[in-house]
Amino acid sequence: MVKGNEQVVRGEDTAAYESTLVWQPRNVKEAWSSKRKYGVDASFIAGGTLMQLQREQGIPFSRHLISLEKIDELKGIRYMDVEGETKLRIGALTTLTACEQELARHQPWTILAEAARQVASPAVRNRASIGGNVAYQIGDIIPALLALDAEISWFDGTSYHIESLCNYLQKDNIEFEPIVTSFLLPLSPVSSKTMTFYKKVGRREAFIPSLVTVAAYCYWNSENEIEYIRLAAGGGETSPQRFTNCEQFLNGKVLTEDDLGILYEQVMEEFIAEADHFASAHYRKTVAANIIVSEFEKLIY
Repeated sequence: MVKGNEQVVRGEDTAAYESTLVWQPRNVKEAWSSKRKYGVDASFIAGGTLMQLQREQGIPFSRHLISLEKIDELKGIRYMDVEGETKLRIGALTTLTACEQELARHQPWTILAEAARQVASPAVRNRASIGGNVAYQIGDIIPALLALDAEISWFDGTSYHIESLCNYLQKDNIEFEPIVTSFLLPLSPVSSKTMTFYKKVGRREAFIPSLVTVAAYCYWNSENEIEYIRLAAGGGETSPQRFTNCEQFLNGKVLTEDDLGILYEQVMEEFIAEADHFASAHYRKTVAANIIVSEFEKLIY
């Protein structure tokens, strides 16, 4: 069935035993209009990997699925000029496999490639998009994006907006449901003294949600003073977050063993972790603090 430039195909949601309509808008404005038209009976879908998992758990598809797959502006990785500054733009529909392959050789973006590589199985990564991983605000990709000081671009029905991902995550965006269009990564200064890391701790080695994910990017000057630092963590149902207090503590320091002890306590205090059936909040805090201190200990020796 075709209406205007927007296509719709019929599918069958066997979990709900009723027909599901899959709309295929050609651009972001059409997608937004469809969501406003069908309201709570509609959901955006891209790769669909999370929705399929939810369906297998007994949660039926929405009556209307608005597929974003035919919207070309949401795809691809390229450089672009943003208000006179060159940034790397990653379209929200870019698959995790593409992120893994295209960013693996470029510092400091290797941590984003590593984060993508550790999400589920290759088959899932071939379908899942970076935008989908961020959309529900607990994806394992998010700490890496926060460590890279990423910005997010989104459409509100009238215009496009760009803001820091850190600020965006503090809003109730699941209720608002903006259309995320891309992520913007700033170009980092060239420095021989750079450290990045991404660590994921899970109950098994792969294919499972994380218990804790930690990411960091920093570089230091010729005096061995930390000149720039971004730290972030998440995991499970814990909302990924930047450790801005820890960053302020580390910035400008030539690290000592005493500093590492203080850093451990600051991570324990600042990390707002959630408990679930698999791990307590205190466990998540402890794991994150141990990982961060262990990595920064390498700067001393």
